Parts: sequence; C-alpha cells; structure tokens
Amino acid sequence: MPATPVIPEHVLDDPKFRIAAARRMLHREGLDSQIGGHVSLRVPGEDAFWVTPYQYFDETLPEHVSKVGFDLTVLEPGTLPASPGINFHASVMMARPDVNCVIHTHARNMSVLTTTGEPFGNYYTYAALFQDDVAYFRDDITLTPDEEGEAIAAALGDKRVALMSHHGSVHAGDTLERTVAEAIVFELCCGYQLAAMAVGGKPLDEETARTYRRAYLKNEFRELIWEANFRRIRRSDPDLFEAVGL
Repeated sequence: MPATPVIPEHVLDDPKFRIAAARRMLHREGLDSQIGGHVSLRVPGEDAFWVTPYQYFDETLPEHVSKVGFDLTVLEPGTLPASPGINFHASVMMARPDVNCVIHTHARNMSVLTTTGEPFGNYYTYAALFQDDVAYFRDDITLTPDEEGEAIAAALGDKRVALMSHHGSVHAGDTLERTVAEAIVFELCCGYQLAAMAVGGKPLDEETARTYRRAYLKNEFRELIWEANFRRIRRSDPDLFEAVGL
C-alpha cells in the first residue's frame, strides 16, 4: 500500500483549508445545517474574518471561503458568495478579543433541546466541559441584522456557547481546532441529555462536573478530537485534499 502523502505546512497553515476541513468534520458528526450555518476565523492583525457561504458543510472547498471585514465588506471573495447572515460573527469578534473562531450550526440534538425549555445540563461527563459556560438567546425578527449581531454578542457575554431557542447554537473559541471540537462534543452531549431526560435520568452533581471540567481543560482533549477527525476526513473526503494538490 502506498504511503499517505505528507501534507505540506503551507496547506495546514492555510485558514481557508482549515475552515473547509472543519466544516467536513462537523458534517461527519451530525452538525450540518442544510445550507445554513457558518464557520469563521479571525484574520490576525486585521478587522476581518474568513467565512463560509451558503452550502452543505461537506461540500466546502478552500476556494469557497471569503475574507470579510468587520463592516461586512467583502475583501477577498471566494468562488461562492459569503453567507449574508454573518453579522454576529463580526459582533462577537469585536466584543471578544479572546475569540478567534465562531461557529453557528443548526445541529439536530441541540436544536431539539432548545425547544424543551430545559437548560443544558451535565448528563454526560463530557458536558462538564461547558459547566457554567452556556448562554441562551431567542431570535427577534424585529431586529435589523446589525442589532441582531449585537444582541447575540451581548447574550453570549463571556461564555463559549449560546443556545438559540428553536434554532441552533453559536460557539466561540480561541482557536478553530478547539472550537470545532467543542461544537462536536456539545452536540453529542445534547443527544445524551435528551435521551436521559426521556427516561428520567439525573445530571451529575456540580462539584463532580467541575472536577471533570478542570481535567478536560487541562489536557489536550480538544486537540486530540480535532486530530482524530482530521485523520478521518483524510480517508473520507478525497476531494478536499485533491483541491490542494494531494
């Protein structure tokens, strides 16, 4: 069997390739959003971010990703136009200098959970990663896009996840890799919570959950999730790697 080609550093460092890879990982783990949902990544040293278009997550290629200013001016267009519903990515990044990646998804489990009126809870050990770190937001169709972006950023505050009632979620993190891993884990935990609630299950006590949280944040749990999913898309998504010459 021929050896798997080594991926050059310039490809691994390309934000557009990394975003395309991220979308495919999210798709594999059930976090597709039909043609909605977005993944963005801050451009270092600029008031701008890389962001994805309207399309299914598993069809994203680097060429589809656009560079957009915080004022939503398209600075470097992709071959598909940037999604128009991305105001809140700019709003969150402007409000949170610590945030470099924003993911919005309509994943099934978390979207169903938002219809129950129940808060996200520690029904599975991985859920402890988000202990005291989940905010809540309800869409308001009377808001302008700019007002909505500011409202979402305000609701998120200093937390890493905002659950959007009857809609989906927003994830905010310091790196693309960790934010993708957290979105994957969060959707998994929402599925466990729905199943546990259906049979009368009870959540972990808060002190035990905090112990798990410290452990998950201390080790490279999230980085390992990214690396494992990257190996999987290397096998499952050859068109992405062909697009960068592999």
